[in-house]
Formats: sequence, C-alpha cells, structure tokens
Amino acid sequence: MLSVDEARATILGAVQPRGAETVPFARAAGRVLAEDLLAETPVPPFIQSAMDGFAVRAADTRDALTDHPIALRILGTVGAGHLAPWRLTAGTAVRIMTGAPIPEGADAVVRREDTEFDGDAVQIFRPASPREYVVFPGRDIPQGALLLRGGDVITAGAVGLLASLGRTQVPVFKRPRIGVLALGDELIPPEAPLQPGQIRVSNLYTIEASITRYGGEAITLGIASDRLEMIQAALERAQDADVLLTLGGSQRGDFDLVHEVLSAPRGELIFREIGVNYARSMIFGHFGRIPFFGLPGSPMTSFVAFEAFVRPALWKLAGRRILEWPRVEALLSQPLPAATARALFHPVWVEARTEGLIATPLRLEKAADLPPQALANGLIYCAAESPACPAGARVWVNLLEAVGTSQTMGG
Repeated sequence: MLSVDEARATILGAVQPRGAETVPFARAAGRVLAEDLLAETPVPPFIQSAMDGFAVRAADTRDALTDHPIALRILGTVGAGHLAPWRLTAGTAVRIMTGAPIPEGADAVVRREDTEFDGDAVQIFRPASPREYVVFPGRDIPQGALLLRGGDVITAGAVGLLASLGRTQVPVFKRPRIGVLALGDELIPPEAPLQPGQIRVSNLYTIEASITRYGGEAITLGIASDRLEMIQAALERAQDADVLLTLGGSQRGDFDLVHEVLSAPRGELIFREIGVNYARSMIFGHFGRIPFFGLPGSPMTSFVAFEAFVRPALWKLAGRRILEWPRVEALLSQPLPAATARALFHPVWVEARTEGLIATPLRLEKAADLPPQALANGLIYCAAESPACPAGARVWVNLLEAVGTSQTMGG
C-alpha cells in the first residue's frame, strides 16, 4: 500500500506535457503558455501626456504664480492617436489630451485645472517641473521584461496584455485528452427511466466537467457493464487519449474487473491501493501505453480521488508549472478525527462569515446535505498519525472552488 506522496510521485513520473501548438491570442484564455513571454516592445511605445492640459517647456513656466500667471501662445491642439505638427519654442504651448504624444520641444505638461485659456493664449498659474505629467516609453512594461512564464495559465488579463504587445499568435500546450468510462450493470444514463435495482450515473458527468474545467478534453466513453470484454472494447475506442479513466470496479469484489483490464500482456498494473481514505482502492497502471486510472465508483470517493491524484497529472499533461491547489487558512466548524496508519482527506465547504473563513466537513453519510453547486469547494489533508483537530482549530484547506458565503448554504 503506497503513501499519498508515493502514489502521486509514481503518477506524475508516468506523464509528461504534450507538445505545443500555436493559437490566436483571442482564443488563448485558459490555455497554458508553452514558453516564456517577453515584451518585444515597450508599453507605452512613445512619450505621452498623463493628463489633459498643455504641453510646455518647463523653463517657460518657472516664474508662474497664482496671482502672476505666465502667458504662452497656443500653437494648436493634439489628441490621442495624433502627432503634433508643431515644435515648441520659447513662449509657446500645445493644448494636449491624455495619451497624446508629447510634441517636439516640450518637456512637461501643465494640468488643465492649473490654467485658463482663451483664443490663442493660455495663462499658466503654477510652474511645471521637467518630466511632470509625462509618461515615458516602457513605464508600464519595459522592453525585454518577462511578462508570463512558460507553464502559466493565460488569464483574461493576459489576453489583453498579448493584444497590447501585438502578439496575435501564442504558443500553448495541447490540451490533454482523457477518456472516461463508468462501470456497472446497475448504471443507466440520466435520461433513461429507472427500473428496479438501477441508478442514474452522475459521477461520469462530474469528472468530465472537472476535466474540462482543468484544461483537458473529455472523451466520453459512456457506461460499460461488468464484463471484461465490454470494458476492454470501450477502452479500445479511445486509443488516441492521453489518459484513460474508469469509475467503479476498482475494489476486490467478484464483479470488480479493473485489475483484470490491466493484466498482461495488454496492460500493466503499477499499484492498486493507497494508504488514504476515499482513494484507498484507486488503481493506476497502463492500458497499452496509455496511463490508466481506476477510480472508486461512488460520487464522493471518485470526486476526492480525482482531485487528489488525477488533477495534478492532468495539470502536468497540460503543461502547467504549478501543480498544487491554492491554500487558505480557515476555522473548523466541527472536529476532525485523528488519522491512524492511514492518511485522511476531508472534503469541506469553505464559506466567508463575519468571523472569517469557516470550513465545514462534509460527511459521506450526509451527501444529501451538500450544497447544490459542488460536492465540496475544499479538501483538508491529514497525514497518517495526525492528531484530532477540535472545532475552532485553524486548518489549511486546499481550495478547489471559490469561497462560498453563508447565503449560499441557506443560512
């Protein structure tokens, strides 16, 4: 029986990022950048005004006072997107708008509210310092600056950044393709009428949605009955997948056949037990040359096993640099038991209350009480031999979804 760390190391050692492809920047949100992104040009690319006002020679305003303004001749007006055709000389100014290029000869801008103008003359009521309200090239982004690292997920803000730099094509890692198959004679599709002894499959859709959310492409293989040839035939339909994943059939019962699927010569069984709750009966190996996960079949166990072991592998396949969840510190609303020789995952619902973040454990036997949005939005991990945690203790939570609110829980 492997430890959680040993199981994760074994899994991550068996997968590698896929190759790169180039996509239009406008369709790159959510993809993983395949190389470092440097600023090829500065932003802004030219000297511009930071305010609406007047471009001046600072030396011409040196003696300006509120009760003794300096008068300058206005050469004209320039707005953003236009170049001034004038060169400032002694005693002249150009009316300028925010973002417009600074005219030749000017070295400062006087704010509109520090002036009065009428016709072709402007009164300056305060002296300007050289470079005042002037934005120089590269203020926002210097040329050559490292903007994004390979392995970073491209956010909406990063898409705008790419646009500002003229990077219309972006190298990204290919999306990993995950074949998902639910196992069980008792399972039927959601649209089918229930017969005695049957249940509608749900975790198939939870896992497929999670694959999409985490940057992969789910290959839907549907449901296979508890017959070895049926399972193998279904898996054979996804030989172009990067990973194969089954739900159910991973334990040691008479109708649990996943371990046989990985029997030689067609497959390879690497491990079939982990020293942790929820994912204890998870199987990992290869079906042909494709990495293979056999997850437990119940909704909560498959959800936790996926988040703890499949998700980091999917992220590595997708090229992500950081494979860990974000963590938050929260107060426990209920006590957690001590871990013995086996580590424990505790699914929790984290919500923001007036006293701070509160983590409420979601017991497997109380699945009907789960919030409708998700099975959990966080996981607490307790290593083997960890002591019990009393209610009110501060704990670290691996955050799977956004923090909820008390209104979300109906309280």
